[in-house]
Amino acid sequence: MKQVELQHETIALQQEQGLWKDGNFLKLWTGQSLSMFGSQITTMALPLVAVMTLNATPFQMGVLHAAEYAPFLLFGLIAGVWVDRLPKRPLLIAADLGRALLFGLIPLLALFGSLNIALLCTVAFLAGILTTLYSIGYQSILPYMLGKGQLTDANAKMEFSRSVAGVTGPGLAGLMVQWMTGVFAIVLDALSFVVSGILTSTVSVKEPQPKKEGQANASVWKDMGEGLRIVFGSPCLRSIAACSATTNFFLNMTQAILILYATKELRFTPVEIGLLMTLSSSGAVLSALMSSRLVARFGFGPVITGSAFCQGIAGLFLFGAAGGKTAAFTMLFISMFLMGLATTVYNVAQVSFRQSITEPELLGRMNATMRFIVWGVIPLGAFAGGSLGTWIGLYPTILTAVCGGMLSFLWVFLSPVRTAADGRTKGADA
Repeated sequence: MKQVELQHETIALQQEQGLWKDGNFLKLWTGQSLSMFGSQITTMALPLVAVMTLNATPFQMGVLHAAEYAPFLLFGLIAGVWVDRLPKRPLLIAADLGRALLFGLIPLLALFGSLNIALLCTVAFLAGILTTLYSIGYQSILPYMLGKGQLTDANAKMEFSRSVAGVTGPGLAGLMVQWMTGVFAIVLDALSFVVSGILTSTVSVKEPQPKKEGQANASVWKDMGEGLRIVFGSPCLRSIAACSATTNFFLNMTQAILILYATKELRFTPVEIGLLMTLSSSGAVLSALMSSRLVARFGFGPVITGSAFCQGIAGLFLFGAAGGKTAAFTMLFISMFLMGLATTVYNVAQVSFRQSITEPELLGRMNATMRFIVWGVIPLGAFAGGSLGTWIGLYPTILTAVCGGMLSFLWVFLSPVRTAADGRTKGADA
C-alpha cells in the first residue's frame, strides 16, 4: 500500500491555525458534542435504572453492558463495507435519528409499567448497531472534509468534547436519577441525537462517487476480507488493535460491575457516583487540550506507547477502592482521573496515526475492522466481569481486571509503533 507522509511541520502549522474557521467541521463537531453529552447521561443512567429500578444482579449488569457493545462484534466488519459503499453523511443522520427514537422508547415503556431488564438490553443492543455505523462513519468522513495535517487537531477536538461531556454528563445524570428517576434522564440523550442529526444534515462534504456497477456487486465477504488484510497486514495497525482490545477487555470487566459495586458495597448514592465521574473526567479534559501538542513534540509512537503504559498504572489505584467510603472515593477518583488522562491522549494519537497511514477509500473498512476487534471484545469483557463478579465477588473481579490490563501496553512497546514518529516510519504504512 502506498505510504502516506505526515510531517511534523504540517502538524505544528495546523495546530496554530486550528479549525475554527471551517464551518463544515464546526457543525459536525457541535452535533457530535451534543450527542456525546446526552450519551454520557445515558451511560450512567442505564445501569442505575437497572440497579435501582429493576434490581439487576451482577450477571444481568454484565449482560446489559455487553448488549450495548455486542453489535461491534457481530456487525462491525460488514458495517465498514456499508460505510465505504454508501454516502457517509446520510448514514450519520440516519444513525442519529434512529438512536433518538430508540432511547425515547425507554421513558415510554417505564410510563406504562412495561420496562424490564430484557427490554432495556434490547434497546441498548439496537442502539449499539446504529452507534457502530455512526462511529465508523464519522472517523471515515473526516479525511474527506480535512487535510491530513488537520486530522490530529480534529481528533483532539472530538476527544475534548467527549471529555467535557464526561465532566458534566455524569454529575447531571446523578442528580436527575436521584430526583426524577433514571428513565426520564435518558430523554436528554434522545433530544441530543435529534439536534446532532439536524446539524449534520447542514454539513457539506465532497464524498466519493458511488461505486460502479461491477464494483457495487462485488462480494461483501471480499470487502470484509480486505479490511482484515489492511489491519493484520500492517505491523503498526495490528499491534494498536491488540493493545486497545486488551485494554478494553479488562477495563470493561470493571465497568460492567463498577456501579453495582459502588451502590451495593460502598453505599454510594447516585449523586456521589455522578460527582465521582464528573471530577475524575477532568483528567480527560486536560489531556484533550494537550494531546495534539504531545504528538507534535514527541511523535506518534512515543505518545501511543507511553499513554498505553499509563493506562495500566492508573488501574493500580483500584486496589485501594475498598473499606471506608472516603478512602474508596479518593482511590476511585485517582484511578479514573489518570485513566481518562492517558486514554484520551492514546485515542487522539492512535486514531490520527491510523488515518494518516491508510488510503481514504479504505478508511471505512480499516476503521470497521479496528472497531470489530477493539470494541468487539467489550461485550466479552463485560460478560466475563458479570460472570466472575457472581462467582468470586465484585472487588476480587476488579483486582483481576487491573492485573490483566497492566500488560496491554506490551503490544505496542514490542512493535514498530514505539519508534513511529510519523507516517514515514518503516513499517508504519498500512
